[in-house]
Amino acid sequence: MHPEDTSQMDPQLVQALSHLHYGLYFLSTATLAEPKGMLVSWVSQVGGRPPLVMAAVRENRRLLADLKEHRAFAINLLPQGARELAGRLARPRERRFQEIALEQGPLNLPVLQEAVGVLCCRLLESEIKPGDHHLLVGEVAGALWRGPGPAMHQTEGGHAYLGLG
Repeated sequence: MHPEDTSQMDPQLVQALSHLHYGLYFLSTATLAEPKGMLVSWVSQVGGRPPLVMAAVRENRRLLADLKEHRAFAINLLPQGARELAGRLARPRERRFQEIALEQGPLNLPVLQEAVGVLCCRLLESEIKPGDHHLLVGEVAGALWRGPGPAMHQTEGGHAYLGLG
């Protein structure tokens, strides 16, 4: 994982933003035969009844087309300390799933066997794009919990994502 170019930002803003707390997750979609996915850190629960989660994906990511086509996604919670796994998941798209064990999860989504937990969601129809990221809201339709947790924190990956790259 590569740090972002923050040279054009106020250093105090960079410091403050980089200390917001996020996890490091793997967002997956498509099928087990042809999985698609990417690392994300801006994920949050945004509803209780029904259970809803949100993930932010930068507007220039190819995964957006896959998500819109399949209308479903899985949030894979990486185990704490899984820096090597996160590094493999950060590879270029054509090599991303080499040496990655997947299984079919709820909604027939590809999920990581190494994930401590998974939330499988149906993508809601409305699209929210407040800036340079699309906010994907999904209704949780199935979940897996393998525990024991906790999930990985974004700083374990080597840097905080500030939305610039």
